[in-house]
Amino acid sequence: MQQIIGEIAFQLDRRILTFIFPDQTRLYGVSVANIPQKIMEAATDPATGNVDEKKRTSMLQRYDEMMKTLKQHGYDTAVHPTFSENMVNAYGIMKQHPPPDSTEMHSLCDPENLKKMAYCAVPSSDLENVLILLKCLCKLSKRDGKPLFRL
Repeated sequence: MQQIIGEIAFQLDRRILTFIFPDQTRLYGVSVANIPQKIMEAATDPATGNVDEKKRTSMLQRYDEMMKTLKQHGYDTAVHPTFSENMVNAYGIMKQHPPPDSTEMHSLCDPENLKKMAYCAVPSSDLENVLILLKCLCKLSKRDGKPLFRL
Protein backbone atom coordinates (compact mmCIF):
# COMPACT_ATOMS: atom_id res chain seq x y z
CA MET A 1 0.00 0.00 0.00
CA GLN A 2 2.85 2.41 0.71
CA GLN A 3 4.16 2.01 -2.84
CA ILE A 4 0.85 3.47 -3.99
CA ILE A 5 1.77 6.69 -2.15
CA GLY A 6 5.11 6.83 -3.93
CA GLU A 7 3.33 6.09 -7.20
CA ILE A 8 0.92 9.01 -6.70
CA ALA A 9 3.87 11.37 -6.24
CA PHE A 10 5.74 9.84 -9.17
CA GLN A 11 2.75 10.00 -11.53
CA LEU A 12 2.06 13.64 -10.62
CA ASP A 13 5.68 14.61 -11.23
CA ARG A 14 5.73 12.78 -14.58
CA ARG A 15 2.55 14.53 -15.71
CA ILE A 16 4.00 17.92 -14.79
CA LEU A 17 7.29 17.19 -16.57
CA THR A 18 5.74 15.78 -19.74
CA PHE A 19 3.47 18.82 -19.98
CA ILE A 20 6.38 21.24 -19.73
CA PHE A 21 8.83 19.17 -21.82
CA PRO A 22 6.52 17.50 -24.37
CA ASP A 23 9.30 16.86 -26.89
CA GLN A 24 11.55 15.00 -24.46
CA THR A 25 10.93 11.31 -24.13
CA ARG A 26 13.70 10.83 -21.59
CA LEU A 27 13.54 12.97 -18.50
CA TYR A 28 16.57 11.66 -16.63
CA GLY A 29 17.93 14.25 -14.24
CA VAL A 30 14.84 16.40 -14.58
CA SER A 31 12.67 16.87 -11.52
CA VAL A 32 9.90 19.28 -10.69
CA ALA A 33 12.30 20.96 -8.27
CA ASN A 34 14.79 21.81 -11.02
CA ILE A 35 12.41 22.73 -13.87
CA PRO A 36 13.57 26.36 -14.29
CA GLN A 37 17.19 25.24 -14.68
CA LYS A 38 16.23 22.41 -17.04
CA ILE A 39 14.13 24.76 -19.18
CA MET A 40 17.22 26.87 -19.77
CA GLU A 41 19.27 23.77 -20.60
CA ALA A 42 16.61 22.42 -22.97
CA ALA A 43 16.40 25.76 -24.78
CA THR A 44 20.17 26.08 -25.20
CA ASP A 45 21.92 24.60 -28.22
CA PRO A 46 24.83 22.58 -26.78
CA ALA A 47 27.00 23.17 -29.85
CA THR A 48 26.66 26.94 -30.01
CA GLY A 49 25.42 27.93 -26.56
CA ASN A 50 22.68 29.99 -28.19
CA VAL A 51 19.33 30.11 -26.41
CA ASP A 52 16.21 29.46 -28.48
CA GLU A 53 14.05 32.17 -26.92
CA LYS A 54 10.86 30.94 -28.57
CA LYS A 55 11.37 27.46 -27.14
CA ARG A 56 12.33 28.82 -23.72
CA THR A 57 9.31 31.14 -23.61
CA SER A 58 6.99 28.32 -24.62
CA MET A 59 8.29 26.04 -21.85
CA LEU A 60 8.12 28.84 -19.28
CA GLN A 61 4.52 29.58 -20.26
CA ARG A 62 3.60 25.89 -19.84
CA TYR A 63 5.39 25.85 -16.47
CA ASP A 64 3.51 28.95 -15.28
CA GLU A 65 0.20 27.53 -16.52
CA MET A 66 0.82 24.22 -14.75
CA MET A 67 1.84 25.82 -11.47
CA LYS A 68 -1.20 28.14 -11.51
CA THR A 69 -3.46 25.12 -12.07
CA LEU A 70 -1.84 23.12 -9.28
CA LYS A 71 -1.79 26.07 -6.88
CA GLN A 72 -5.59 26.20 -7.11
CA HIS A 73 -5.57 22.74 -5.51
CA GLY A 74 -3.13 23.53 -2.72
CA TYR A 75 0.16 22.78 -4.47
CA ASP A 76 3.03 24.89 -3.14
CA THR A 77 6.19 25.08 -5.25
CA ALA A 78 8.22 25.71 -2.09
CA VAL A 79 7.00 22.44 -0.52
CA HIS A 80 5.56 19.88 -2.90
CA PRO A 81 8.34 19.23 -5.44
CA THR A 82 10.70 18.17 -2.65
CA PHE A 83 7.90 16.44 -0.76
CA SER A 84 7.09 14.36 -3.85
CA GLU A 85 10.72 13.32 -4.23
CA ASN A 86 10.79 12.34 -0.57
CA MET A 87 7.63 10.24 -0.95
CA VAL A 88 9.07 8.37 -3.94
CA ASN A 89 12.34 7.80 -2.08
CA ALA A 90 10.60 6.73 1.13
CA TYR A 91 7.90 4.48 -0.34
CA GLY A 92 9.16 3.57 -3.80
CA ILE A 93 6.85 3.09 -6.75
CA MET A 94 4.79 0.17 -7.96
CA LYS A 95 7.05 -2.41 -9.57
CA GLN A 96 4.20 -3.81 -11.63
CA HIS A 97 0.86 -2.36 -12.54
CA PRO A 98 -2.23 -4.53 -12.74
CA PRO A 99 -3.68 -5.11 -16.22
CA PRO A 100 -5.39 -1.93 -17.50
CA ASP A 101 -8.94 -3.31 -17.50
CA SER A 102 -8.67 -5.32 -14.29
CA THR A 103 -10.76 -4.75 -11.18
CA GLU A 104 -7.57 -4.03 -9.26
CA MET A 105 -6.54 -1.28 -11.70
CA HIS A 106 -10.02 0.27 -11.59
CA SER A 107 -9.77 0.26 -7.80
CA LEU A 108 -6.35 1.91 -7.96
CA CYS A 109 -7.69 4.62 -10.24
CA ASP A 110 -10.52 5.48 -7.86
CA PRO A 111 -9.61 8.68 -5.97
CA GLU A 112 -11.71 7.69 -2.96
CA ASN A 113 -9.90 4.35 -2.64
CA LEU A 114 -6.56 6.13 -2.96
CA LYS A 115 -7.58 8.61 -0.29
CA LYS A 116 -8.45 5.72 2.07
CA MET A 117 -5.09 4.11 1.33
CA ALA A 118 -3.33 7.37 2.14
CA TYR A 119 -5.05 7.58 5.51
CA CYS A 120 -3.79 4.06 6.29
CA ALA A 121 -0.30 4.29 4.77
CA VAL A 122 1.22 7.63 5.76
CA PRO A 123 1.88 9.31 9.09
CA SER A 124 -0.56 12.08 9.98
CA SER A 125 2.24 14.63 9.56
CA ASP A 126 2.40 13.81 5.82
CA LEU A 127 -1.28 13.19 5.16
CA GLU A 128 -2.32 16.72 4.17
CA ASN A 129 0.47 16.98 1.59
CA VAL A 130 -0.21 13.49 0.19
CA LEU A 131 -3.87 14.43 -0.24
CA ILE A 132 -2.83 17.60 -2.08
CA LEU A 133 -0.67 15.52 -4.44
CA LEU A 134 -3.61 13.16 -5.02
CA LYS A 135 -5.99 16.05 -5.66
CA CYS A 136 -3.56 17.54 -8.18
CA LEU A 137 -3.05 14.19 -9.90
CA CYS A 138 -6.81 13.75 -10.19
CA LYS A 139 -7.16 17.24 -11.67
CA LEU A 140 -4.48 16.60 -14.28
CA SER A 141 -5.95 13.20 -15.09
CA LYS A 142 -9.34 14.79 -15.77
CA ARG A 143 -7.69 17.52 -17.80
CA ASP A 144 -5.74 15.19 -20.08
CA GLY A 145 -8.38 12.43 -20.11
CA LYS A 146 -5.88 9.73 -19.15
CA PRO A 147 -6.01 7.31 -16.21
CA LEU A 148 -4.42 8.33 -12.91
CA PHE A 149 -1.72 5.73 -13.32
CA ARG A 150 -0.12 5.73 -16.75
CA LEU A 151 1.57 2.50 -17.60
